[in-house]
Amino acid sequence: MTLPQIEAQALAVLERASDAKVIAIQTRTKAVWPDAIKLSGRPFRLRWCESPLMAREALSALEEGADEQAGAGLIVLTPLSARDLGGDVVARLARAQVFQPDAWGMVQQLFKAREIDARLGRFRWMAQLLVERSSMGAYPPVPNGFLDMDTAWRHVLGRCLTLQAAQPDAAMLLNWSLGADSAGYFEALPAQAKAPIAAWFGDSAGAVGTLVMGCVMAGNTQDAVPLGLVCGVLLSAQGEGVHELAAAAIRLERFMGDKRIGIAEGRAWANDAARCLKALTPALRHEVIERAEWLLRELHVDAYAHLSDVLPLGLEQRLALLADALKAFIAGPATAQLQVIEGAADSVTRHAHADPTSTRMLRVNMAVRLCRWMMAERPDSKGSSGRQASGFAELAQGYAHQGAFVDWARFKLLGGDELPGLSSAFVALRDAARTRAEAFNQSFAKALQVWNREPRAEPACMPVEAIVERFLAPLAKQTPVLLLVADGLSYPIFRELFEDLETRGWDEQVTCAPMTLAVAIAALPTITEVSRSSLLSGRLVVGAAAQEKSAFATHPALVGASRAGSRPVLFHKGDLSDAEGLSSTVRDAIASTQQQVVAVVYNAVDDHLSGSNQIQVRWTIDDLRLLGPLLGEARRARRVVVVTADHGHVIDAGTVQRGQGEGDRWRLPSGTPDESELLFEGGRLKTPSGSAVLCTWSEGVRHGAKKNGYHGGVSAQEVVVPLSVFTPRNMVLKGWQVAAAPQPDWWAPLEAALPTGGPETPALAKKPPKAKPLAAPTPQIDLFAGTLLAASPDTAVNWIDALQASPAYTAQKALAARVAPSDADVRSLLEALAARGGKLSKAALAQRLGMPAMRISGFVNAARRVLNLDQAAVLVLDETAATVELNRELLGRQFRVAVR
Repeated sequence: MTLPQIEAQALAVLERASDAKVIAIQTRTKAVWPDAIKLSGRPFRLRWCESPLMAREALSALEEGADEQAGAGLIVLTPLSARDLGGDVVARLARAQVFQPDAWGMVQQLFKAREIDARLGRFRWMAQLLVERSSMGAYPPVPNGFLDMDTAWRHVLGRCLTLQAAQPDAAMLLNWSLGADSAGYFEALPAQAKAPIAAWFGDSAGAVGTLVMGCVMAGNTQDAVPLGLVCGVLLSAQGEGVHELAAAAIRLERFMGDKRIGIAEGRAWANDAARCLKALTPALRHEVIERAEWLLRELHVDAYAHLSDVLPLGLEQRLALLADALKAFIAGPATAQLQVIEGAADSVTRHAHADPTSTRMLRVNMAVRLCRWMMAERPDSKGSSGRQASGFAELAQGYAHQGAFVDWARFKLLGGDELPGLSSAFVALRDAARTRAEAFNQSFAKALQVWNREPRAEPACMPVEAIVERFLAPLAKQTPVLLLVADGLSYPIFRELFEDLETRGWDEQVTCAPMTLAVAIAALPTITEVSRSSLLSGRLVVGAAAQEKSAFATHPALVGASRAGSRPVLFHKGDLSDAEGLSSTVRDAIASTQQQVVAVVYNAVDDHLSGSNQIQVRWTIDDLRLLGPLLGEARRARRVVVVTADHGHVIDAGTVQRGQGEGDRWRLPSGTPDESELLFEGGRLKTPSGSAVLCTWSEGVRHGAKKNGYHGGVSAQEVVVPLSVFTPRNMVLKGWQVAAAPQPDWWAPLEAALPTGGPETPALAKKPPKAKPLAAPTPQIDLFAGTLLAASPDTAVNWIDALQASPAYTAQKALAARVAPSDADVRSLLEALAARGGKLSKAALAQRLGMPAMRISGFVNAARRVLNLDQAAVLVLDETAATVELNRELLGRQFRVAVR
């Protein structure tokens, strides 16, 4: 008998006879006990008495006052019964009896319970454990004097295994298994307690609890989570039928005491282990992952780690599969191969270790976008018309609408990846895109030669020197404006930098008649002293900051649009900041209701071109000093912001130096022109000396020392610059309207049905699904073949006619009343979704409908009022995933029309 049991039994006696001096307790064997204990504030001697004589001696010592402490008592521990001790001894014992150990009786006393749950009777081992663990502290009295099953389990599990729950779930068990002492706690349990506890966990935590306890019982407690992660590979749905995985699942049973793991149970274990892993500290998570990957190697199936959504090795393998798919596509672009890439990329982005904000995942997304673009612009793509671009203005617009996004994507691939295979795939993709970009730039430069002789100032193709008079001044007559001239801002960086303006409360605007995205054309050569000075002066000049300030402040058109006494004001780099950030002078000018025209020259991009090319820049407003405060001040002042640039630039990506020049990418005519150069004379050309220059159109050539980027040439990246108007949210600008989402059709994911199960591998050897042709994009310039791609709408539109003619549709429109969209708008929505297999991202849908992205949710919800008959999920808007989905078959059933 243990000391806690002795104490509990003695306390039970004292509860009924507080003045008892001698308590006899029967116990079979002698153990190591202390000489004395204190109970209810009184000292008691403990004496082992294996004969009546020894008992009489202990009693005599007590009666003769051998114990010096007043009120001291005696606990006789003996293997003898009352009859064996003799009547004289028994007569002097408390209640004249030798108390038999009653485990549950002792427990009842410990919990101050009047009654115990009858179901506990079968767990004698539990009573003994509860008594023994009472030494860890007193148990709280049970409410209403009733000790129920859950309370007993909670205390025994808490004190024996440190599990603070009566019925632990799978998550608690998995977390517990990772404790450094968990295996030792379980091993220290009495043998008769282990199986019942394991069974109890199976009841409370289900199949996963049973599996976890299988690991524990087999001595593999700390492998419970790693083994669950391994099950995510061995029992993956994508791995069904693979012999190596099935064989490994059998070998895994040795970690479970040779118990079989069912598929459903194993998958549940894998899911719970993945959730547990996510909640661990980084250090412990690393240990668990290392163990899981070691187990995969031990089971000889580490090559299948890509089936895991949580193991880093799985992410690396998925990236390698994506690299293989990219290389295959580059070798022979095809729709089916693009679908494999989409599936492989989706598998990568779904992985738990694929941080969507990381540069690595950004490059993955950009690589897939380039593949979509390459497929969309192929001459044999569905809907290609082969129409030649009509001239320079159309090429410039095409670059702004599509080519800038191509360049954004391909330049983000610079720097590669830590996986050599993926890096080489990125290089091959960049090279393929660059070949087409070079062809386009040559055609663009030749068209610029012609246009430069007789340029026309129009919003679709606005010379920078005409911006002040033809663009800025008319706006300033309507409303206060802030002209933000970002020196060196190329169109790709502009789109990246300002893609989150909508979330900051800004709307991009386009002119209404005709609805056109304004773009600007840099002066030649595309250098700051020519193009920026010409922009701010309103005429072709060569100048510097001082001349720009004076010319801008006195420009007649701007002065005419300004209030009396408040001339236009221009701030350069040195004027923008003070000790507190954005200078108070600039803040006051933007906030002033009297200052109609404010301009700021922002140099962050141009300064970057001369910096280190070892740094991968993410162009965000938050990361550019002073830009956020500038825009914030403008928004608070309800000031329209016009974003433009003097020129763009090309990034150094393996450029070659050829000769010397007056600038990085231009020189005065001398000798024979290089094949990468074109001669420009007159027109919009302005140089400090001479009336003719040779400008480079190829992005791979420079004349000066190696830098991060260059300008001065005539590539589209240097010549076409933004000229965009942004208004604070809900501001009405006469003659303008909110622009549609700017991204081209191929920028959004391929929403048509994709192969399930991620990328295919030789090991899985699945039959590839029959490829579906991609829907053609909306009309866009084929930038790298000089053609215009026409849209090819779904020819089977009779089902939409039938839908809109149906009585149910008419009734739904009547119910929706003024909220209902027009029939034409519903038709456009249905055609856009049907063309992409019934599902589109919100951004892609906005682009296809020519609608601002911010208005898509409201429009779709209005359409749902008409299409979701009896609240059926015909049209579904998932705000979390940012997708819109049409169930065409359900629509046909609900409205009783044929939709095929």
